This record gives sequence, structure tokens and C-alpha cells, in this order.
Amino acid sequence: MVNLISKVAIVGVVCLAVLYQLLLKRIIFDLLGVRRHVMSIKDFNHVQCQRVDDLGLEACEDMWLHEKTGFLYLACTSAQSRVEWNPAIDHLNASGRGMNDRIAVLDTRGTGPVSSRLQWLSAENFVGINGDGTLNLLGLDILADKNTDTLRILLVNVRPPLDPITGEPLDASVVGANSTIEQFITKAGTSTMKHVRTYANPVIKTPNNIAWVSDHAFVFTNDHTDKVGWRRQLERVLGGGSVGYCDRNRCNIAWDSGFNFPNGLAKGRDGLIYVPNTLDSFIDVFSLGEDHMLTPVNQIKVDMPLDNLSVDKNGDIFASGFPKVLGFVRSGKNPFGSHPPTTVLRIRRGGKGYEGIRRKGHLENQEADYYVEKILEDNGSVLPCASTVVHDAETGKFFLGGPASPYIAICETR
Repeated sequence: MVNLISKVAIVGVVCLAVLYQLLLKRIIFDLLGVRRHVMSIKDFNHVQCQRVDDLGLEACEDMWLHEKTGFLYLACTSAQSRVEWNPAIDHLNASGRGMNDRIAVLDTRGTGPVSSRLQWLSAENFVGINGDGTLNLLGLDILADKNTDTLRILLVNVRPPLDPITGEPLDASVVGANSTIEQFITKAGTSTMKHVRTYANPVIKTPNNIAWVSDHAFVFTNDHTDKVGWRRQLERVLGGGSVGYCDRNRCNIAWDSGFNFPNGLAKGRDGLIYVPNTLDSFIDVFSLGEDHMLTPVNQIKVDMPLDNLSVDKNGDIFASGFPKVLGFVRSGKNPFGSHPPTTVLRIRRGGKGYEGIRRKGHLENQEADYYVEKILEDNGSVLPCASTVVHDAETGKFFLGGPASPYIAICETR
């Protein structure tokens, strides 16, 4: 009997050790950030940051910079709206959703107070929900015409569900959101955007972010496989989600394997598609084929949950990270009383055959394909809990916003 108990105990210890190495270690240290030291913005002597918290720039989940002019486009709502309505993290009280979501345009290279350089885009020819003209914004991407100031805007619109016959609201906790991707057109620096078309398709199930891949096509992430239900809840462990492709005529799933909350993807200057997995702390790298399907070509380990990616003029990729993810969760429920930390990472291409900036990376005695470097970090004293960071290579400025943060931050390098 004693021998049997001893054998069972040994098997149990071995199973726990395997479980720890395969799953628990990643969750405890990479995802939750247990024992992770978080720096203060004061530790970065070459950077000076300011909050912008009195101009209505709240809950700006995503941003895009027009490199030619320095106009910064921000997708914003109210911080309280995110508490009630954010289907990406199962906040499904549609009656509490914001009714004034809009795109801000900030002239980042102008002079004078920030307030004098800020305007809001009004939407033309857009119906909204039952004719109310409203948007519920999440991700955005913009394509700048090479020869003119024309900008093509794509927006993830997380609409509440409605009965298709009566138009009456449905229970989002039962059926999920009824998200679409909206296309608008504008000119840099103007105050209006004209609606072009709505992309609504069964493939566009739980869209989180989008990225243009050509003049008339884009890819997007579904952050979950299902809108609601038990399978969705298990995705925290089992994984799920996909990347889709749409052009003027069709939409299809381009890849749906190995994801765990695929989030704010971006197209790199190298033509590759970069997809951060928020709950697995790595970035999947894909090539896009002529058949509109993705092929995995690399994977970048970052040891921290990430949200959106952006690419600057130099081709460097910038990622916003959550060094203490439980703080991010608390801020989503109490945006005015919680100040979680944030991290900014820069990812640079390396490896043979790439004519980019190269430096020693985190792989010992090897030439890494990608180099991951911490650029900024803050314990919550100044920077928002950022879902996005945009770098202007022309001026050296950084712009940060968060999905439930009541302000944005602007950082300048000395």
C-alpha cells in the first residue's frame, strides 16, 4: 500500500512539473507578470511626457499617423462607455454604450496649445444604428494615397445586435455584438469623412483590428472564435481566434490555427503581416499569398501581453504591452480609479538578407531574426494603460492611448 501511494505521489509530482513548464509558468510569469519589475517613466532621462486629459481624448483605443503631415488620427469613445460596452473583453451592456464615438485629428507638428491643433471628424452619408449615425469604435487603419492627400479609413464598428425585422435591441450576452468594418474617405487635415461602404460578412465575427494590404484589400483579426458561449470562455486556455481577408468582392478566413486572442495586427514595411497574441505573449509573422491565405514564416517571443502594433517611417514596429495584466483588467472596470503600468517595446528586423537596422539581440551567440527592446515603461504615474503607441520618426515623439484611459500621453525625446 505504501509503495502504491509513493508511486501515485511521484506520478502526481511529475504531472504537476510538466503542467508548470507547459502552462502555469507562462501564465504566472509572462501573462500575469508575477515578480516582474516595472520601471517608472522617471527612469528614462531622455524622455519627457505630458498627459492630455481635458480635451475629450478618452478611451482612444487606436491611432494612426500621417507621416507626410504629422496629423494623428485617433479612434475615441468615453472611458465609461468601455466599462459597459467592449465585446472584446465581454463587456456586453449595449444600453450603456457610447453615443458619441468619433475620430479625432491632432496636428502634432503645429505650434500653440494642443487644444488649438485638435479637431473632430464628422461622418457624412453614414446611417449608423436605425439612422442615428453612431459608431462604436475599436481598431482603425488608414491608407494614404501616394500622390494626393486622400486618406482611406477603415474602422472596426462594434455595433450592438438588433432584430433584423423589428429593429429592436437584442440581448448581446446571448447573441454577441453585430460588428462590421466601415470604410470612409477623407483628406488630410479636413474635418469631415465620407462613408464609402460597410463590410458585413459571417467571416467578420469578432473583429478587433484591421490593416490595409493593398489599395482595395485588408486583413483583420477576430479576437475570439465565437461571439459568446462556453467555447469562448475556454479560449483563455485552449486558444482561438483568426485572421480574415477582405477585398471589394469577398471575405475569407486566411488563418485560424494557433492563436490566443489575436489582437492589433499590422503590415510591416517588409510586406509581412504581424499578429500579436495577447494571451500567449508572442507575435506571429505571416506572408500573404495570392490566394488570400496566410503562411506562417516566423514567431517573435516578447514575454508580455501585447495589444496593438504600429509601424513607423523607419520600418520599426512598436508594441504596447501590459506588464501587469491584472491592472489592465481592473482599469477596464474602473478607468478613473485605476492606474496600471504600461510598456512600450520596439521590434526591429535582423537576420541575413534584411537591409535594416541591426544590433545585438536577446538570443545569445546568435544573429536574431528580430530584436525586441524596451523603449519606455511607466508604473502608472504618467502614461495611460496603453493599447496603442505611435512613433513619429520625423520628430521623435511618441503618442499613447488606451481602451479605457481617460487621457492620452505625448512623449518627446530630448
